[in-house]
Amino acid sequence: MSAKPILEGAKRRSPWTFRRIVLVIILAYVLVLVLANRNTVAVNFVFFKTEASLFVVLLLAIVLGFLGGWLFDDVRDRRRRSRTSS
Repeated sequence: MSAKPILEGAKRRSPWTFRRIVLVIILAYVLVLVLANRNTVAVNFVFFKTEASLFVVLLLAIVLGFLGGWLFDDVRDRRRRSRTSS
């Protein structure tokens, strides 16, 4: 008897999906954007003012944007699940 692989005939999926490719492109763009903006700027955080490098401010804004998108997506999924279970 010959040993046949378990996944005979199954397609091997590439780890490089469209979503991952777009994410890598966005991350590369963010890296270039951050490295190209090293000037010091005044930042008003409503409750206090400070000076910081522009790339730190950009990174903070990008991280907050991703967190906001992730939280909004989570809230939307919870609402969708609660509607389907009712």
